[in-house]
Amino acid sequence: MFKLSVIIPFRCENNISDYLFIRLKNLCEILPNHNDIEFLVVDSGSSLNYSESCKKICKENNIRYLFEDTRGKPFSLGGCRDFGVENAEGKVITFLDVDLRMAPSFWDNLLNLIKNWGVSDSKSKVLAIPCLYLSEEGTREFNTLKEDDDKYHKIYLQYLKGNKDNIESFAACSSVMIVDRFHYLSIGGHNPEFNGHGYEDFDLYHRLMIEDNVIPRADNYLKDTKNWVSYEYSGFRSQLSILGRPALMMNIIIFHLWHPRPKKNSFYDTKKLIENRKRIFNAFTKFDKDRLHPQPLVKSDNLYSNVLFFGKKNTNAFNCLRDVFPHLGNVHCVSEYDCVNNFTYEVNDNFFEMLRLNNIRLILFPNPYGNESRLKIYNWCRQNNFPYLVFERGALPNSWFFDPCGFNSDSKSYKIKFDGILSNKKINDIKCYINNCLNHSDALEIQGVRLGGEGLRNKLNISNQKILFVPLQRPSDTVIKYFSGDIEGFDNFINIIDRLAGVLKTYGWVTLVKKHPLEVGNLNFCNAKIVNDDTHFLDLLEACEASALINSGVGMYSMMMSKPCYIFGNAFYEHDNLNYKVLKYEYKDDQKLNLLAKKIISSDFKFDQNKAYTFIDFLVNNFYSFGDVTTSQRIESDSSKRTITKKINFYDLKINNKQIMTYLREPKDFLSTNSPLFERFGLDILQQSSKISGGKQKTSSPECTRKISTPDSLLNQNSSFTEANKQKNPVEKFKRKLNKLRYKPYDFFKDAKNSNLRRLRVFFE
Repeated sequence: MFKLSVIIPFRCENNISDYLFIRLKNLCEILPNHNDIEFLVVDSGSSLNYSESCKKICKENNIRYLFEDTRGKPFSLGGCRDFGVENAEGKVITFLDVDLRMAPSFWDNLLNLIKNWGVSDSKSKVLAIPCLYLSEEGTREFNTLKEDDDKYHKIYLQYLKGNKDNIESFAACSSVMIVDRFHYLSIGGHNPEFNGHGYEDFDLYHRLMIEDNVIPRADNYLKDTKNWVSYEYSGFRSQLSILGRPALMMNIIIFHLWHPRPKKNSFYDTKKLIENRKRIFNAFTKFDKDRLHPQPLVKSDNLYSNVLFFGKKNTNAFNCLRDVFPHLGNVHCVSEYDCVNNFTYEVNDNFFEMLRLNNIRLILFPNPYGNESRLKIYNWCRQNNFPYLVFERGALPNSWFFDPCGFNSDSKSYKIKFDGILSNKKINDIKCYINNCLNHSDALEIQGVRLGGEGLRNKLNISNQKILFVPLQRPSDTVIKYFSGDIEGFDNFINIIDRLAGVLKTYGWVTLVKKHPLEVGNLNFCNAKIVNDDTHFLDLLEACEASALINSGVGMYSMMMSKPCYIFGNAFYEHDNLNYKVLKYEYKDDQKLNLLAKKIISSDFKFDQNKAYTFIDFLVNNFYSFGDVTTSQRIESDSSKRTITKKINFYDLKINNKQIMTYLREPKDFLSTNSPLFERFGLDILQQSSKISGGKQKTSSPECTRKISTPDSLLNQNSSFTEANKQKNPVEKFKRKLNKLRYKPYDFFKDAKNSNLRRLRVFFE
């Protein structure tokens, strides 16, 4: 894979725009043959004679040529670039117009910036390259100079000296953006509403900056200064300029050659430019509110060409899969209710015709047991060997799966072979993973503060008694409704556990039951004891000698802790010597239940540690994908809570046991306004900070989530705001705390003296 794909959009319609063809020819002749860089000319609808000539030029200069048939349509620069990204092969992409020129050393310097800034290591990082626009006179002089680095240094130094005779303008942020290719595809590229020329890049940059979320929102963001020469951190252009500052400070810039703008060319439609200018702030505000990108783009070498998805575009389920759709194929969204008979739930004949007409190669199911209609189609796929993938949450932290063989315990994907022996390195890696899951990762649902096994025993006043831990699930969950097996449901399980607890009590054991964190209401046990809702399930696992459950994901944590787990339902992780499957006859009467209790007490369960490592290695390194989630909670009609997953940011994606993409998962490097990148705006930032401290904060757009910090060197020059005066003034102290709560709520609660307040920090992580 190339490290970088450079996409060059092109259209030459007639002799009026003949200069574009000449510019393309000159550009192709100076582009290097670089092993790490793919140069791709995308010809979007040029007339036949120009297309043939363009193709010839590309071949002569070892540049990839791609034709997009848009003849007869207005030229869309954004659409042309998107088409190039869909067909590119590089890990990172950028765009290069035919009027742009760069020094010979530019490309190696750019690759160095990409590497050290971490673009593509961390998916959402984005950069821009500044551009110096030459005047007509400057362009003529430029073309007479020898093509080497000195040529570009000379012009740039003239500009730095203030000699602007040959310079038309300077843009701190140009269309030459640097972004991860898969990330670009997932957010849908350019907004198609911005057709024609102008402002399409601003909309795209706006969405990219929000996805990355490391640059503080500029004051009065919804303002267009219409130029880049500003010393105020105000208006969206000032914030965009920060994207170009790293390249500028490393002397990585491009040069734009002057050219005419013929009105007869479809690209330079003045009316569309005015419309786009009016549209831009509505687009900014709308995205700030709903976070909805255009339809994801699809890479040309996708897996299935056309995919059927049961759901609507831009729903939570759809948006959770934005990182996935570019790899699968073009997505056709339908409702499963339209595909089956409303009374018999038989699949309609039109459904099969729809599959054929749309050349559907795969059906993607979010929880195929979610409703009767979806389940009917799912069973049809399984009976007729029609390709499908089941998408659902896995049992490990941040895990998700795309299963081609079924869902949960009805899938054969988990029936793996255990005959191989893991290498020492793999075993060490899995040990590290297990340690991280047990000590550092977030749980699937919100839990209380960890106390440790011994701490919990002490809190519950349990001394040397042995513990059976029973984690309860939601009665309405799919795995309870369809995979309870012989236990036949939640209520029967509760009854059996209480009877079992009564037997264990006679042997000196205690049975601790924890409700599902989202469930409300009371459960009545005669013999088992229900722990407080905020008790952490890992503390219970650490403290117990064994666990008993229907098919909860807690069974995987029992495996990681090498604890015996007694499964009463059907679980995907059932394997001999990893856990114990409780059969129906073992609890059918009191005599059998007593024998089961003795089995639990005897501790003769043979746990196979190497087998456990093999199974966990399979899940982590071959089957599960991983992604951070954005969630919200809603209250159901029965007053229970439900967690809604609104977005998944995949950092490890696997489909059909193949690694599709992987990124580093590391904390965000939020840019501080103390950074030299903000040096140009230092005085303005100081003034804004002073007004905030004085209670006269300026109005900012809704996205401003972090307080603008002031460079230390500037604060030190302002003696009226010294720390000593702040500490003495109770009003100032209150204002600082209020600002901290407003702009840094996590730190506010983390640093609180009250322990109950400190717990609230989890809601702001």
